[in-house]
Amino acid sequence: MSKNVELLSKGLFEKSFMDSKVKTRAVSKKEWILGHLIGPLGLIFVVNTIAALVEKFFTQQTGAMYGTENLAMIQKMGGYYEVIMTVAKLLAVVMGLVNGWLMQHTKSRQGRMRPWHLIFGFVSIVIGMLIFRFSGNTLGDNYWYYFFFLLIAYHTIGSTYFYLFRDTIVSITSRSAKEKAHLKFIRQMSWTLISGIVIGMLVNMVVLPMWLEHDLNGYATLLTILSIVAIPLLLLEYFYTKERVIEDVQEQGNTNNIPVKEQLKALLTNKYFVIFTILMTVGGIVDNFKGGNVQYFYIKYLLGGENNWAMFTIYQVVTGVPLGIGAFVIYPLAKKFGIKNVSLVGYGLVLIGSIVGWLQPSNMIVAFVAGFIRQMGYLPNLYVTATLLCYAYDSVEQKSGLRLEGLLGVAIITAVQTAIYAPFAGGYEAAILKLGFVDVAGVTPSAEVTSFMATAFYLFDIILATAYIVLLPFMDVEKKLPEINAELLERKKAATLARGEEWIDPAELESREAEENARIHEENRIADLKEHCAKKGLDFDVENAKYLAKQAKKQKVKK
Repeated sequence: MSKNVELLSKGLFEKSFMDSKVKTRAVSKKEWILGHLIGPLGLIFVVNTIAALVEKFFTQQTGAMYGTENLAMIQKMGGYYEVIMTVAKLLAVVMGLVNGWLMQHTKSRQGRMRPWHLIFGFVSIVIGMLIFRFSGNTLGDNYWYYFFFLLIAYHTIGSTYFYLFRDTIVSITSRSAKEKAHLKFIRQMSWTLISGIVIGMLVNMVVLPMWLEHDLNGYATLLTILSIVAIPLLLLEYFYTKERVIEDVQEQGNTNNIPVKEQLKALLTNKYFVIFTILMTVGGIVDNFKGGNVQYFYIKYLLGGENNWAMFTIYQVVTGVPLGIGAFVIYPLAKKFGIKNVSLVGYGLVLIGSIVGWLQPSNMIVAFVAGFIRQMGYLPNLYVTATLLCYAYDSVEQKSGLRLEGLLGVAIITAVQTAIYAPFAGGYEAAILKLGFVDVAGVTPSAEVTSFMATAFYLFDIILATAYIVLLPFMDVEKKLPEINAELLERKKAATLARGEEWIDPAELESREAEENARIHEENRIADLKEHCAKKGLDFDVENAKYLAKQAKKQKVKK
């Protein structure tokens, strides 16, 4: 019975007013600007700010409630937090499987993923407005039931689908390797702009030390503002994205009937998918252990930030410079030398920077140099490395004939990944609280605590960089991509002709669309100019001639 379930095939998402505003076969400029650059900023604001602040809020709230006079309770809270985070991640495993089932059984007018992104996006926004709403001083010990419930809800319902959509939407937007690489770069720019520049620099170097450090209520105010801003941006992302690859697959048959065993076999026998899955698992272990406090406490207690808040600004500016450079440099480099190669060089820099910093973690100059080198090294990961996963899905489709993003097989593998790194969630906060750290102004942590803070800041990046340096050389899918895409295109052609439909080469379709778009643009330009001339009493022929002359001059300069 379940095999025949078709979710969202009726109701809201079958209405024409919910249709994507994107109508072109090729990815248009409006689509990548509104749908992939600006639109994602909304949920990135909410999700990344929660991720950046929730652990600091927890340690701060714990310190405010128990203080130095109840150190035993603070240590207990460290253990509780570790357990809750592990539970949250394990429940995220279940939610990942649910997401996979939802994707596999969704056959809507709006696609397989976009409707759920809109639904779960609103859930994330609601959680964002509630998670910091109350303090322990108002609810007492009962406060922790409220906070931990919303923390679990954030990690299971709020963020799980967000990351699934973020990692998958590009691969189902276009089959073109060029378009996928460009879109991945564009979406990563959104991510970097918010997580790196706005949250990493503004929140960490201004908002947190100068406001939130002294005002627990400020967390709720900040997230409420960001959540309200996120709503129109979420709608923008929904209406200006399009699932072209899924539409092609749905034309060829029902995806509900692909046995899970067959899905798993297709994925786990593809070396590119396996390699990237291993790398993402290692990355998940590192990210889950480190959490959001590692850098903040490192600057505060090892670089003197506790007594000099300007240190946060200086460190963020120095290490943030590569983020600004990267948007202009890394994509051309990846295009010229290959994503795999620039990623290898990048992780080599991460390894060097981390080792240098770990040798003298309290030396300010060394820390700045190491931080700059590490951020330069992470540039490929920020902008282009994940494109290799999109290519891996193309390879899976070539070898198996199955397009599996969002189906249950991928969800099961994601669930296994999550189960592996779940025990590491909250590890950093649990460790420092168990070591006796009290997050209260004026309380200096012990040497044991600061030593652990330095180790956590550098060692896990060394582990991650080493994993990528060892495994990336085997990720040679880029050089095989032309062959893969050619074969997939031939299959699509054969399927189209078998249905008795006319086959038009995608390049020809793109050319026709470009011509049609140019024609419409010219018609609109002429209409606008005529209206302008009528209002101003100008001669249309004269003004039009001026415009055409300018365009001809521009074309001459380009040549």
